[in-house]
Amino acid sequence: MNALRLPRPRPALCGAAAWLALVLGALSGCAVDPKSGSSATRPPGFEQATLALPFDVRDSGVFDDPIWYDGRAEVARYAAVRSIYGVDRDYTATLYTNAQRMDPATSTKSSGAKGMEAFKHHRSERIPTENYDYDFSTAVFLERDGLRPFKQTFASQEDCGASFKQLWRDGRDLRWFESTYFPGGGVGEQRLPGCDLPFSVDALPFVLRGLPADLAPGTRFDLGLIDTWRDARTDPLEVHSFALEVGSTTRVEVPAGSFECRELIVTERNSGAQRRYHFAIDASPPVLGVLVSYDGPNSESLRLASLERDAYWERG
Repeated sequence: MNALRLPRPRPALCGAAAWLALVLGALSGCAVDPKSGSSATRPPGFEQATLALPFDVRDSGVFDDPIWYDGRAEVARYAAVRSIYGVDRDYTATLYTNAQRMDPATSTKSSGAKGMEAFKHHRSERIPTENYDYDFSTAVFLERDGLRPFKQTFASQEDCGASFKQLWRDGRDLRWFESTYFPGGGVGEQRLPGCDLPFSVDALPFVLRGLPADLAPGTRFDLGLIDTWRDARTDPLEVHSFALEVGSTTRVEVPAGSFECRELIVTERNSGAQRRYHFAIDASPPVLGVLVSYDGPNSESLRLASLERDAYWERG
């Protein structure tokens, strides 16, 4: 299995500097083989990315709006396509996003009003195929202050088996757990002393909606990200090098309506694979710069079909 490369601990920073130190600093740090349980420092001479964003991702006001504390969640449903076993499948993807309190000691939602303020961004997918449905759950949890990553989980269930993966901060350490049923998988876990958690591709549909609207088209940034975990197989836990480019402003027609959007293009440097996001420019509630459309690898696409705020967990 390939190595997980994560950043060394750094002094506390705020705003864009903290966000960037976590994201771009992820190209250096610990090198770990989770299956064997061994750990080591980064290879000698490995260059550390040290860019500085000229903005704060919270400047748009998206993440500070009081509506996140109305006792409900943002529920965005998408007409989605994804290829499974070489066939493009049509289905509905639902992205739930809400603010909540979390208990850092257990990495779970707090039972009361105490704990760390965080955003939970959960992608729920049920994809029909010829013989049975595939169920995928992908969630990222970020501290409200600076959007610092705290935890990421993935779970899948299908008639052939179930898989689960989790990566989370535990004090000054990073912990990892995996149980996958595919050949070559199995169960593994690891505690990585003195390592921090970088951002992942799975956080981008939430994090990138807060980039300021006044960034000029063609503006580019380098990112070091964990690739998506949305696969029931064992994934190499490693950081990849990406380029983020600000695209043009355009009107996008989707089932939910017509939205003035800004395009953001994320390209993986090694493979050249691109992910194209269109985020609504409207940063006021209830839109809050929501992801309107997406096109990416594996024939994936998302088109916003509905957007509402709902306490979906309530019964009756």
